Amino acid sequence: MQENEVRAELVIPAPIDDVWRVLVDFGGYARWNPVMEYTEVDGVRTKVKAAKGTPFERDFEGELVSVEPHTVASQGGDPETFLGRHRWELSEVEGGTRLVNAESFTGTMAADVLAQTREVLVAEFDAFNQALRRVCTAGR
Repeated sequence: MQENEVRAELVIPAPIDDVWRVLVDFGGYARWNPVMEYTEVDGVRTKVKAAKGTPFERDFEGELVSVEPHTVASQGGDPETFLGRHRWELSEVEGGTRLVNAESFTGTMAADVLAQTREVLVAEFDAFNQALRRVCTAGR
């Protein structure tokens, strides 16, 4: 793992297309995701609430950079001070779909912010992954 990256991954025992449909249904996040929801998606512009219901809850604006089959990339922040580039990557593996949930950070504040928040971010990424797994395997 790069020092400026936070990453969490797991295998979801569901077909990749099923996982993909849930992942790109941004309006549906509020129904299944305990840590993150898209409060607005207008074309590529987004508004996101992260760490819902915790002391670390935050709202931020960003943009969808790429939504291609099995990979979603977004970014937000100021390139000079603190920019986050997030991606979700799905790949077919034996037993289901591997989800990679990762974000890299750049800017003059990146090292300091990550030093203070890395554990919180890893926990948020893990919670996101587990929630996606639950919703994709419900009823199986």
